[in-house]
Amino acid sequence: MFAVSQRLAVIFVGVSLLSACATVTSGTDHNLLVESDPAGATCMLRRDGANIGGVNPTPGSARVSKSRHDITVTCERADYEASSSTVTAGFQAMTLGNVLVGGLVGVAADLASGAAITYPDSVKVVLWPRSFPNAATRDAFFEARLADTRADFAKRIERAEGACGGASDQNCLQRVRELRNQQEAEIRRIEERRTTIPLGT
Repeated sequence: MFAVSQRLAVIFVGVSLLSACATVTSGTDHNLLVESDPAGATCMLRRDGANIGGVNPTPGSARVSKSRHDITVTCERADYEASSSTVTAGFQAMTLGNVLVGGLVGVAADLASGAAITYPDSVKVVLWPRSFPNAATRDAFFEARLADTRADFAKRIERAEGACGGASDQNCLQRVRELRNQQEAEIRRIEERRTTIPLGT
């Protein structure tokens, strides 16, 4: 009889701790503001190969579920090339409070539900014109894009590094290396596009 009471007590405590987790973190959904430059674009949100929402026209907000996977936002507008930006998932520092409230059980519950994940409040997608009136305008545009790309990846890498659990977290560290490789590839792509968009049309 005593053993049964003990088991019931453990179950009750476990349920209580899981309930407590919900009060520590900020839920499993996220409201993402999608902006474009210029405004008035149609944007689709994809994650892990599936459509999860859209905004038409920009600026506008989309309600998305949280996930450890990044979100790709692709926008289109007349007279501009389609362009994309990535919203990087990060670890919510507040979840660390669940170690105190619910122990590892609480952290595991938040990871499973998505409550441990956080996304930025907004994302801006810069659309590229299909042509430029002259070389000076084109070069100014691409220099700005290079600066924006470096700043964006610096934030994404910082967020990814914040989710790593030290040198032993090889999966997370691999993610950081992938982001650095993506940054280099994107910079090369921007430089290549500089030479292919026509002038004076």
